[in-house]
Amino acid sequence: MTILTNKYRNRDSEKGITLLEAIVATAIIGIGFVAVFQMVQYSVRSIDVSGERTKANYIVGTIAEDIFAYKKQEKASKTFMDALKDNQWKVETCTDGSNSNPSANIAEDNIRNKWNAKVSKGVLKCIDGAKDKKVLTMHLMCKTGCPVSNPTAYDKVYVGRMEINMNSGNKTKYLYFQVK
Repeated sequence: MTILTNKYRNRDSEKGITLLEAIVATAIIGIGFVAVFQMVQYSVRSIDVSGERTKANYIVGTIAEDIFAYKKQEKASKTFMDALKDNQWKVETCTDGSNSNPSANIAEDNIRNKWNAKVSKGVLKCIDGAKDKKVLTMHLMCKTGCPVSNPTAYDKVYVGRMEINMNSGNKTKYLYFQVK
């Protein structure tokens, strides 16, 4: 009988331990799930930012190709390159991409309308307010007599700089390209 009583006394001291172990295990697993969910949220944000950067690079590439293709196009005795140099293209508001002058017969106006559509809110994410900015500036470089002089240069070279605000206005992406 004493053996039987000792057996029950040992069990009395162990009551509730299994429940306590289950609660601790549940808390540890819960903390692990919270960490995993935060990593998933960060990954989704990263993928979104990466996608926007890829789209921005693609758009700048197509704009650079348009500039190269139409660089000698003239409007009022001024080449397209010189017109871009003197009058930068910029979009400072979130547009829907509709053409401001869809019946224009001048290549320069049509190209600018096409660029407006490429950076519209249907393609790139828009940033609220004045932070939404897409600007293309062209600079002329030559040996002497240009706004940017380089004594080692032999030919006239146009250098374009495309600026696109990214990530809710916190980061600005600058992409440079050269047109000879």
